[in-house]
Amino acid sequence: MNLIELSPEGNFESWEVTRLNELRSEQFAESLGHSPIYENEEFRLYNIILKPKERLPFRKITNDFSYTFMTDGFGVFHLGDGKIKFGQFKKGDVYYYSIEKQGEVIIDFENMSLGDLKFMVFELKPRS
Repeated sequence: MNLIELSPEGNFESWEVTRLNELRSEQFAESLGHSPIYENEEFRLYNIILKPKERLPFRKITNDFSYTFMTDGFGVFHLGDGKIKFGQFKKGDVYYYSIEKQGEVIIDFENMSLGDLKFMVFELKPRS
């Protein structure tokens, strides 16, 4: 997986008005996908398929998670701090995000590929 920063933290000038309004509304989903395909006391597993130009709206992520890409593709992430990142993914790429190390994040994701982008998301639940 290759990530390129397109816009630095604090720079919202290049954002679309509708996306910026969505962020400012603070109506964030807390799940990492539409609905888990499996869930137990320790984790949730999502199977996500995004059509070209389809996006996951802003989510507030508070748990550790990992993505595993099932197809090659491209996507754009908008983060709540203003950063925009472009990603190039290869089938089998895995990305791990640690809340303890990297902090909570508000993020959306849009498929910029010409075809469907398929990936699995493994979300750890907090320990009680």
